[in-house]
Amino acid sequence: MLRSVVISLALFVVLAVNAQSSRSFLPSVRSAQVLLNGEWGTLPVMRLGGDDMLHFSFDELSHIYHRYTYRVVHCNADWSPSDLLEIDYIEGFNDVLIEEWENSVNTNQLYTHYAFTIPNENMSLKLSGNYRVEVFDDEAEEDVPVASFDFSVVEPLVSFEAGVSGDTDISFNERHQQVSFAVHYPSFVSSPSAELKAVVYQNGRRDNVVRDILPTYITNGVVEYVNNEKLIFDAGNEYRRFEITDPNSPGEGVEEVVYAGGLYNVILYMDKPRVSHSNYRDENGRFLVNTFEGFGTQIEADYVNVHFALDVPRIADGELYLLGDFCGNGFTPANKLSYDDEDGYYFTSQLLKMGVYNYRYLWLSSVNGKVLDAPADGNFYETENEYSIYIYYRGIGDRADRLLGVHSVVYGAR
Repeated sequence: MLRSVVISLALFVVLAVNAQSSRSFLPSVRSAQVLLNGEWGTLPVMRLGGDDMLHFSFDELSHIYHRYTYRVVHCNADWSPSDLLEIDYIEGFNDVLIEEWENSVNTNQLYTHYAFTIPNENMSLKLSGNYRVEVFDDEAEEDVPVASFDFSVVEPLVSFEAGVSGDTDISFNERHQQVSFAVHYPSFVSSPSAELKAVVYQNGRRDNVVRDILPTYITNGVVEYVNNEKLIFDAGNEYRRFEITDPNSPGEGVEEVVYAGGLYNVILYMDKPRVSHSNYRDENGRFLVNTFEGFGTQIEADYVNVHFALDVPRIADGELYLLGDFCGNGFTPANKLSYDDEDGYYFTSQLLKMGVYNYRYLWLSSVNGKVLDAPADGNFYETENEYSIYIYYRGIGDRADRLLGVHSVVYGAR
């Protein structure tokens, strides 16, 4: 029998502080996303002085035009704003008007799709490093962003050797994966241990990012990071996945679609705890907007209310959160699951644009602040995970971190 579902049309703010690369800060702003050269599944990293183009987009849930502008801020390796002036890193000018916008067509939920690219005729970037693009509503009373996007610019001056193993320094083919890598650095680096910074992400997440990694060896222009316990990650499990591209034909992971309150409500199958590696096809947390209706996906894909549920007993001393690129990967009220005491399961809902989505459940302890894959998904060394290694450089007297190389390595690729 279908579980009872309370149809809620409430929209939530996704305050994903220090979270994934794209996020929104208003309930009416959704589906913020940045793509390199318009290609889905790529890291938002473009080459300095190359032909790469970053495509930014988001929706505002009405057909009322908003005069949005965007501002580019240079950031350090930890995503804090750098001490550089705009003239140091921008060729052109900042606070640029977003001129590309379209109203949705034949959708229950009205929205306007906004988009822009960098570089463009108004601006290009002169330095490598991390960047944040903040979007503002010119007509709003407060000068606060409605959305932001994180990306990086790299000047590829280092080369990598990297690998991931399930045989780690704390377990053998059990619950963890360990990253090891060597970086061949240029001759202008005089003190690699002081001037180079290595940052490692697992599936683009920020909650378990590894920084402040001490090199194991430095020899002949090579710095090595091996047998380092800081580079041991919980392996987790494959992301769960659902697909809704046509309300009349429920896709993967969808139990039922119900029209209520002016929107389609997508009820996913009740999720169960995983006691073994799922060997499941996933996209490491990403989402793809898609619809079988019409031809202009970005303005013809409707919004639907997606209902998630996890069948586990209530657990004390912490909260369960829904995580994935679509919700900013942030531990926010909007992503926290509630508990149904009568029927005994966790639940939440998200207003999402039609497409294919990856998601997972993570446990945030209220005792020690640790993030755990248990009790929903567990940790299994076989899990396919994508690790991205960023190498930054700051020489003596420099006021910001340059990005000299980015390299990704996938464990358990199928």
